[in-house]
Amino acid sequence: MEDPLHREILEEHARSPLFQGRLENCNHTGFWISEKSGNTCRVELSTQDSVISQIYFTGQGSALSQACASLMCSQIKGMSINESTRLCQKIISYIEKGKEFPLPSDLVVYQTISRFSERHDCSLLPWRALLVAF
Repeated sequence: MEDPLHREILEEHARSPLFQGRLENCNHTGFWISEKSGNTCRVELSTQDSVISQIYFTGQGSALSQACASLMCSQIKGMSINESTRLCQKIISYIEKGKEFPLPSDLVVYQTISRFSERHDCSLLPWRALLVAF
């Protein structure tokens, strides 16, 4: 069963995604294409002193993949590269292997997403692109 609050958070990010677009003068770029769905995500970010100062994404895919990209960008802006890489790995392990950890902020939606295997691929698309960026 889906949590209504989680659904509301995802729907808001799907309707009005944050950080969507291209970033001029980025110094890290990651791209991922899902073999399963063909959905794509490109992440462009700028870092200063190993901290993510700006991040944007573009992609083609489901509303869920777009919402998760928006959530991811909201969460990791201002984090160090090391912190964001660790978070990325934890989210992927949470979804793929069921390794739970305290989900920060609106990433709590992954509690619901983890219960629906058909949603895993779309929800991890931006996180995989982020790993490629580093």
